[in-house]
Amino acid sequence: MKTSAVVTFIALLGASVVAPAADFDRAERLFAQHCAVCHGADRGGYIGPALNRDETKLRSGEVAEIILSGRPPTLMPQHPSWRGTLSVKDRDLLAELVTTQPRRTLTWGLGDVRQSLTVLVTDEDKLAPAPRYRIDHLDDLMAVMSRGRQAAGPEAKVLFFDGRRHRQVGAVPTGVAPHLMDFHPTDPRWAYVRDDAGWVHKVDLYSMRAVRKVRAGLNGTSLAVSRDGRYVAAGSYVPHTMVIMDAATLEPVRLIELAGIDPDGRMVEADAGMITATPYGNWFVVALEQAGQVWIVDLDRPEMPITKITDVGRHLHDAFLSPDGRYVVVASYDDHVDTVVDLREARIVRKIPAGCKPHLGSGAVIRSNGRLLGIGTNIGEADCPAFEVTVFDMETFDVVRRIPVIGPTESPAAHPDAPYVIVDIVGTGPNANKIQFIDKNTLEVVRTIEVAGTLGHSHFPEYTARGDFFYVSARYRGDRSLGTPAGQLAVFDSRTLRQVKSIPVDVPAGVFSRVRARAVVVGLQPTAR
Repeated sequence: MKTSAVVTFIALLGASVVAPAADFDRAERLFAQHCAVCHGADRGGYIGPALNRDETKLRSGEVAEIILSGRPPTLMPQHPSWRGTLSVKDRDLLAELVTTQPRRTLTWGLGDVRQSLTVLVTDEDKLAPAPRYRIDHLDDLMAVMSRGRQAAGPEAKVLFFDGRRHRQVGAVPTGVAPHLMDFHPTDPRWAYVRDDAGWVHKVDLYSMRAVRKVRAGLNGTSLAVSRDGRYVAAGSYVPHTMVIMDAATLEPVRLIELAGIDPDGRMVEADAGMITATPYGNWFVVALEQAGQVWIVDLDRPEMPITKITDVGRHLHDAFLSPDGRYVVVASYDDHVDTVVDLREARIVRKIPAGCKPHLGSGAVIRSNGRLLGIGTNIGEADCPAFEVTVFDMETFDVVRRIPVIGPTESPAAHPDAPYVIVDIVGTGPNANKIQFIDKNTLEVVRTIEVAGTLGHSHFPEYTARGDFFYVSARYRGDRSLGTPAGQLAVFDSRTLRQVKSIPVDVPAGVFSRVRARAVVVGLQPTAR
């Protein structure tokens, strides 16, 4: 489990007792319980690093120290509580597993997905016919992913807030760290959450409870709901698959293995770097990270045929659509470009130079001085000479401006009724608790603010539906103490940029406005009235 996992493994590594081979089954169960959510069910790495004999370079004593001390300012906080969680024998078992055993090969087929389907509410027709809490408009809902300090347990849940009054109106436990949320585009009561153990949760926004869940894979982040509301798609890292499910029942409809020939001519398995649904056609669009391909899955034709666009780039990740949904802009980490794909013609139309390691998050599109502009962020690299935000014309895809910023950036936020594009500064440097504001007219950074009371990680800015406030997830560098929350949700006035509220949250992450259900791209979302 990310942080926890690493910590656990390391503690285990700290003990040098040789474990009998017969105990490795128990060690694998311990790994699955404490570590897999962050380090990968196959021990091949996920949000946290790989933990296997071929990729773990630390000695057992070093691993033990990391378990106890953490790795500030990453998601691996210090975990003195681990002392009482695992026996010395179990720690030795885990240490032996990580240092002597190779990465596992795991499968999770259509039958496994179907068997995992769990019905939590048997009669959905008897659920509340309207929200059971006071809110002016459902679009005012703001969903915050609360990971919990060990990426599992009671603090792993989705928190819901009224974006006008900033009061909590609901909480939906997920058991393990929630990662991503998407909203049903045609039925306002439903939303879907993907957690880091691969489960997809169907959530009733009226009663604030999960009604069904299914394990689409063993780890994975990507999630999308088709524009007609019939299907949900989830992509997995372990194994390398994409599952399409019935949105109403979560019954699996089709499993697609993700593999292809990469730009260097090698056949490789691939993660689903992103999945999105476009209004231009009833399609799912998926980026295959390692294969460098973009696939278009046609949901209206029998067997859901796939159109494949190759040579899109090396190590694909996040993406966003043009306002009409015809084009998708995909970040190519290793090529340092944002690749533009015409979905109608299934071809690459442009590769936009994008600085150090582009990372688009959900992307953003704004109107500025009569032009429609795309906003591209960059998470950078250790030797990046300069950090920037890339601005390009959404009609010609020419670069319009390269805006210098104070560090790597990840998640741009914009709203048609707000004057600024917000970018978070990520990484491990001294600016990681700052956010910067780009004037939409001048395309210059005009303000930089530090989120008070934090030591790092002020990320994932998101405007409320009306654009008058924005939320930021702010985490601390490691646990401050076992009795206090490991972060806060910071609420700001979008015009004065003054913080108006701080809400304690245990390791907050992604923030998602319900108005996304009616938007094609962030920055041009409709305004709730």
